[in-house]
Formats: sequence, C-alpha cells, structure tokens
Amino acid sequence: MKIFIYKTLIVFLFIFLGYKLTIGYTISKFEQKFYSLGNKENIEQIKNKIRNELQEGVKKDRILDKGDAILLNQFINKIREELGTD
Repeated sequence: MKIFIYKTLIVFLFIFLGYKLTIGYTISKFEQKFYSLGNKENIEQIKNKIRNELQEGVKKDRILDKGDAILLNQFINKIREELGTD
C-alpha cells in the first residue's frame, strides 16, 4: 500500500509539473500581457496610436473601398429595418 501511495504522488507531481511547464506557462504569459495593458503608459500609447491612425485616415481621399462602403451601407440599412426606424 505504501508503494502505491508513493507512485501516485510521483505521477501527480509529474502531471502537475508538465501542466505548469506547458499550459500554465502560456496562460501566465497571456495574463501578464493583459494586466500590462492597464498601465497608464500603455493606455496613453494606445490613445496616441488611435489618434495617429485617425489623423492619417482623415488625410486620405477615400477611407473605404467601394465594396466595403456598399457592405456597410447594407448592414446599417438592415439594422434600421430591425429597429423599425427609417
């Protein structure tokens, strides 16, 4: 009975270490990236990037392709229909 308990503990230890070294490590990397987005510096960088992209978009003669414009127009009309407003 003692040998069974030792073997079981060793197997669980290997499973736990395998999990931590593979899946757990990947999850912790994503958590760190997610939490780092909340820093004031990162928020300011994101805001500045959005502002720059908007300024570049305003400078362009045409923002959307004709096909994209038609698709968006159809989508907006569909939403208006479902909401019952014209």
